Amino acid sequence: MTEESLAPLHAYAKACRESTSFKDLRTAAFEFYDHTPVKMMSYIHYPPVGVEEFNTNLNVSSVGFPKAWVQIYYQHRLYECDPMARLASTRIYPFFWREARQMPDLTDRELEFLDRAREFKLDVGITVPVFGPNGRNGYCGFGFGRDEHSPDASMISTLHMACQMGHLAYIDVLLSRLPVEPALSKREREILRLVAKGQTNGEIAKTLDLSANTVHTYVKRSFEKLDVSDRVSAALRGMALGLLS
Repeated sequence: MTEESLAPLHAYAKACRESTSFKDLRTAAFEFYDHTPVKMMSYIHYPPVGVEEFNTNLNVSSVGFPKAWVQIYYQHRLYECDPMARLASTRIYPFFWREARQMPDLTDRELEFLDRAREFKLDVGITVPVFGPNGRNGYCGFGFGRDEHSPDASMISTLHMACQMGHLAYIDVLLSRLPVEPALSKREREILRLVAKGQTNGEIAKTLDLSANTVHTYVKRSFEKLDVSDRVSAALRGMALGLLS
């Protein structure tokens, strides 16, 4: 890569750092991807289980895909059987869409997804896994059109870097708009970590040399702050909010 070829990536990095809204990020992304052979792109962020905005439906942002495909994707709930999501959750580096057909345990619905995608000539592209704080991960998808050559290693690396920067910038804006995280005291966090390890109140009392009543009070107070009613939910929310570190 030359300094000149990296100029759009440097400009995108600067725009990501300076963005304060989702609109800013969208504009910056469009300006950057105009310098690439990308014809279709999608971005999916899946919040970790336990956070307030967690939803079992994937929130997909996309542009450039055929309208008929987008309609089918939502009407037939294909996001529930998109093998790219499952494959992306097991990968670190970008992979080609065609690799999904090599998965040994594809379900009938996942095969249906791939067959429908092929009908729309959506078989030349890559998926880029992205990672964020406290399990806020996701992935980007890029289509290049059936008649185009697959991107070379240099372009894939460029897209990989751009995706990770864009994802972290998105998470930064998102977190600034979410409700303030519950403020747990040092002792409450200490007890929450032991709850997450599966210890009972009695075991926690012995570990920390506290009375069982004191531990019960701390646990109850933590549940109220986290807006949960059971130990599993408390552990999941604590993990999602980074309170267990």
